[in-house]
Amino acid sequence: MHKLTGLDATFLYMETDETPMHVSGLLICEPPEKGNNPYELLKSQIAARAHEIPSFHRKLMPTPFFVDHPVWVNADTIDFDYHIKHASLPAPGNVEQLRMIIQGLHSLTLDRDRPLWQFYVIEGLEDEEFGLPKGSFALYTKSHHASIDGGAGIAVMDIISDREPIPRPPMPKSKIYLQPEKPGMFELLGSSYGRFVQQQVDTLKKVPGVVKAMGSLAKVAMDDSAGLVKNLQPAPKTRFNVSIQKQRAYGAQTLSLPETIALAKKTGATLNDVVLAVCGGALRRYLDGHKELPDRSLVAAVPVSLRELGDAANTNQVTGMTCGLGTDIEDPLERLQAVHENAASSKKQLGAVKDVIPQDFSFFGAPILLSAMAQMQSKTDIVNVMPSPINVAISNVPGPRRHLYFAGSKVVAQFPVSIATHGCALNITLQSYVDRLDFGLIACKIAVPDVQDIADYIVQEFEILKAAAEKMDAPISTSKKQAKAKPVEKPAASAKSSNGKKPAPKAAVPPKAKSGGGKRPTVN
Repeated sequence: MHKLTGLDATFLYMETDETPMHVSGLLICEPPEKGNNPYELLKSQIAARAHEIPSFHRKLMPTPFFVDHPVWVNADTIDFDYHIKHASLPAPGNVEQLRMIIQGLHSLTLDRDRPLWQFYVIEGLEDEEFGLPKGSFALYTKSHHASIDGGAGIAVMDIISDREPIPRPPMPKSKIYLQPEKPGMFELLGSSYGRFVQQQVDTLKKVPGVVKAMGSLAKVAMDDSAGLVKNLQPAPKTRFNVSIQKQRAYGAQTLSLPETIALAKKTGATLNDVVLAVCGGALRRYLDGHKELPDRSLVAAVPVSLRELGDAANTNQVTGMTCGLGTDIEDPLERLQAVHENAASSKKQLGAVKDVIPQDFSFFGAPILLSAMAQMQSKTDIVNVMPSPINVAISNVPGPRRHLYFAGSKVVAQFPVSIATHGCALNITLQSYVDRLDFGLIACKIAVPDVQDIADYIVQEFEILKAAAEKMDAPISTSKKQAKAKPVEKPAASAKSSNGKKPAPKAAVPPKAKSGGGKRPTVN
């Protein structure tokens, strides 16, 4: 028996039909060897290694009367026919069709009576324009955020995949005990009340640390009062800050990791600064194209991992900060500098209190009270009228720097598929993989139906920033500048077909890292 932390359980309480709380990945794989069936091979490989991953063989059990967070217990059985599914794209099997099927799969919640994960092996993928030969396939992975965060997800991939084309032998099952667990009512209640008492003791022990943290935060506030005030201001309202519906829209693109690192070094910024500035430019262009660009900068929620190096525990170990994206600034270098300064200010404020931010909490009746709050938010329009602390979520997950293999097939791309929530209808998550930065954008389809446009703008804005950096005399200054907002420069009109309409383009899920020229897909 393993009790969920308060942070883990929150992802359960936040989940409604409109807001599934699972995190996913879309892996594009080369064709298997002739005659091999990727579904059967993958199913056998994952089944042989599932006992090595706690979240794959444990399920939820509520505490009696829902007085406290649920617990994880070992499942009686694992139905691999449910957990590992097969799908095929109809001809021609291009990446646009793949994007459409991911949108549908990502809208479905997981069955809470089973271990909270599910994989889909999607065959029939073929698109010469993006270098995908006939026989390519995709692996769509889905795990509930209550069981893993981005760092834990990378650890799971490291177990179920291989570093060489030849699969490794599985760990002997004798090293992991998988007998079913059925704790009784009094055991669960005793654990819950013992936890309530222990948390009070822990709170008292943390008082000196909290006092010290408040003093550090006060010092940061005196040194950077403008930055603190900026971070406390509500974000401007946009189409991203509304109550969302169940349908999802998905977009994907890729930047070159070496080029992004080189650009960060040349400008004197960090890789995250470059990513945030490029995303800011893409969002500026998108909102301006819809005539919805606010005068003030959009604000991103940026998750920050608290996971120690080498920690592969299947729990959430994350906090977050906010960062202005400079969407009110036209010049790409001035925007990068603004983002650099905003991020530095937020890091100082987070650093002052990070050590005392609670990762666990518990109070009597938390499952009922917090779930009721989520349902109220889902069934009303309160989000539409309340101030918004953020506009979008942007997360950077460090991934493997060498290729992964599934059942002998090399993984050529690894796109994230994350979570949209009420008040934050757009989530941009990127993951490094070998020499790539793979971006996955998930959004409420009603609020942001053309999310692939934003993905393509990220590539275009990267090229604009890179070109501007080539003309720099010196790295960006850390001193503050007042960058005057200017109207966004309209992109050149695209060619039209003979009937006067823009030709329908391809979707952008490229198998190879590239830094420009993303295709603009149609959205159904």
